Amino acid sequence: MTTMTGYSRTIYSFCFLLGLIGLIAKPLMAEPETLDLGLTESHYRQGGLPEGWTLRKWPGETRGAKAEWLVDDDMAVVKLISDGNLTFLEKNVDIDLRDYPIVSWKWKVMNILSDIDERNKTGDDHPLRIFFVFEPDKTKQSPWFRLKRFFYLDWVHGHPYGGRYTEYLWSSHLEAGKIISDPGKPWQKLMVIEGGSTKLGQWLSYRRNLYQDFKKLYNEEPRRLVFIGILNDTDQTGQAATSFITDLKFNKAPLHVDQK
Repeated sequence: MTTMTGYSRTIYSFCFLLGLIGLIAKPLMAEPETLDLGLTESHYRQGGLPEGWTLRKWPGETRGAKAEWLVDDDMAVVKLISDGNLTFLEKNVDIDLRDYPIVSWKWKVMNILSDIDERNKTGDDHPLRIFFVFEPDKTKQSPWFRLKRFFYLDWVHGHPYGGRYTEYLWSSHLEAGKIISDPGKPWQKLMVIEGGSTKLGQWLSYRRNLYQDFKKLYNEEPRRLVFIGILNDTDQTGQAATSFITDLKFNKAPLHVDQK
């Protein structure tokens, strides 16, 4: 019968200890309850852009775009201004809504846009909206389309192109709860969260189940969330708008879905 040498016993004990440490540490490495996207007070930087976000720079329509951290009502917030242009803060992410279905945020809008119909291209402007882009299904894209994506579409749009997207928007004239199609891409759906001028100048807080909202809009499971945009845009109407946003996060919540 072979006996364990002192050296072997040392190696065995070391491996056993590592395994024990792993078992103890595993609960401590659990996923956080909240995903901080860089739009919270802890990331405040006077006059700068939110951490991890970029301000889109396209020729023409984004000229003069402005977004920056400042303090408003004793809160660290990001101010967005547009004047006949597009202000577009963007961030690439990788989020599974089955794990983090709840999105929360605070926003304030100072003015709405006059005499527009947001359901058509000429009126497709909003003082504030949050733009969510989901991973495209490559099996449903032709080889030619995937080639175009590789060479320029993904680069131009700043995210994997061709997937579902949805938006939470403050509408100038449509009521909260209204669902409309994107005027330029009618197969994509938008959801009005606030509308009109009644609550202008007020800080408003929200918690939305984006997972359930997506299923309501498309009657299908959402793929991974890959991109988020925050927009204040008046490029179609030539008007001006001022708005603020802060505390954009994703949160865990009990969710009864098929995890297969």
